[in-house]
Amino acid sequence: MDNNALRIALSTAAQHLQAGRLRDVEATVVPVLRAVPRNADANVFMAIACHKQGRLQEALSWGRKAAELAPRDANILGTLGTILISANQTEEALDTFEKLTRANPKSAQAFFTLGTLYTRVGRLQDAANAFRTLDRLAGGQPQTKRNLANALYEIEEYEEALEPARIAAEALPQDKNAQYTYGKVALASGHPDVALRVFESLNDGGMFAMKSLAYREVALRELGRETEADAISRYDDYVWPIKLEAPQGFSSLAEFNNAICEEMLRHPDIEDAPTHRATRNGRKVSQLLEKPSPLMATFGKMIQGAVGEMQRHLVRDASDGPFPTAPPPGPCNIDLWVNIMHRQGHQLPHFHPQGWLSGCYYARIPERVESSGDAHEGWIEFGRPAYHLPHTKEPKLRIVKPEEGLIVLFPSYMFHRTVPFESDDLRISFAFDVVPRGWVADALGRTGAEV
Repeated sequence: MDNNALRIALSTAAQHLQAGRLRDVEATVVPVLRAVPRNADANVFMAIACHKQGRLQEALSWGRKAAELAPRDANILGTLGTILISANQTEEALDTFEKLTRANPKSAQAFFTLGTLYTRVGRLQDAANAFRTLDRLAGGQPQTKRNLANALYEIEEYEEALEPARIAAEALPQDKNAQYTYGKVALASGHPDVALRVFESLNDGGMFAMKSLAYREVALRELGRETEADAISRYDDYVWPIKLEAPQGFSSLAEFNNAICEEMLRHPDIEDAPTHRATRNGRKVSQLLEKPSPLMATFGKMIQGAVGEMQRHLVRDASDGPFPTAPPPGPCNIDLWVNIMHRQGHQLPHFHPQGWLSGCYYARIPERVESSGDAHEGWIEFGRPAYHLPHTKEPKLRIVKPEEGLIVLFPSYMFHRTVPFESDDLRISFAFDVVPRGWVADALGRTGAEV
């Protein structure tokens, strides 16, 4: 194939791609690849066409080959990186976008994606540096300021985060994420009055209104408004322990608990809990109801029953409080995971920002938890704010002793932690969130505990 024919073929493929004629892209490019298999542009056209049709493995193959042929081509690297993200190949995607930023150090989109990926894998300092660069490249756009403030908050650079957070909030008054970010940065940097004003403006009943309650309580206590703070925590109504019964097919709850624990300990996806989240000295398995085993499907129905009981209690006894007695209209998902803790295992104070209602179920508890007395080893404690939030007032707490077969339900906005325990026996608990499908992860794509 001569150069003129090659140019015409690639131009035709580009036109087909722009028009969304993906099969025509392939039909045009395949003859080119037979004649010139090492043409990087032809390989990347195939990668894009396959990706848009959902054929991820083929797209990865073509994209990797194109990047091998043109390792400094920013467009090709961007295409490969995007496909890798779709395929959940996060580490390779990070490597690809790092190469892209070296090939094109003025690509704002590349630094945004890089910062997002760093955040997801817990490389928080690298994420902050990427968003600092993005802020310089983007000329101070408010959306970029918001992302920078979030990244700086994650690495506890609260004073540096305050100005970009303020700029974003003022420039984007309808952007709830920008308002929320400004509120939590203001609180962390010692401005509870500013934080409270911001959080009280997030009052539409949606996800940001719900999770703002976590910080509103802390701000109110700092301002000496204890009665209003107590109305948000309201432990007697909002922390609801329920003892479950053995499901059909099990002679006792102990038999069921042993079965689910052993299944988790053998689970192929068990992994160390990430250190940038709340859990310390533990392992976890996530998304247990995404493709549930028969045991997990049974457990999911047990959780649904407990949630229904909690709702009936709320309607009967607590309909006048800030916590809504039901999630927003529409379907909900239950996000379920297991926490497997060993000696000194514990969770830092945190809450669950994507949920309406959360809960813990205790399946295996060391004897030490029962016998530790006033030390409360392994117990769950409600009300202590995240350690980085300045609080000069002693928080009001509720502490609950775990028992095998006990499920404890509470609003997702409620700060909670677990106390470290000294035992070689495992503490195995299942945690879950009831998540309205209309509620999404924050602007950086994160879910999970907020600490």
